[in-house]
Amino acid sequence: MIRVFSGFYPDEGEQDVTEIVKSPVAFIIFFPVYAADRRKVIHKCGYVPLDEKAREMPVFRYGIPDFRTKKVPVWCFWDGEKEWPVENITDEQRKLPMKIIVNDIALIDKIESGWTPENDPW
Repeated sequence: MIRVFSGFYPDEGEQDVTEIVKSPVAFIIFFPVYAADRRKVIHKCGYVPLDEKAREMPVFRYGIPDFRTKKVPVWCFWDGEKEWPVENITDEQRKLPMKIIVNDIALIDKIESGWTPENDPW
């Protein structure tokens, strides 16, 4: 699980990552960090310990889309331990992170397009 911060940061020289992690979080998503690092798709630019808030497991939402109606008939929420279904989600629940795993190509696309769980088409 990674946090993607709002904004773009230069990929030049030393960066103060402690300032970057103070930026607003654009979205939280599952990403295979170790595989991407082994393939040299990503590189480490620093280390900042997680604060208490970042250590908490967020509630995620997921659902299976109906491609005929272009809607998700039943959303499910997952808190890392239990799951529960919800037929109609609220605007606030649309902001919850989505329980999906993305590869580097999809992650870059989401970042460059300004994607957030709230503006996801489903």
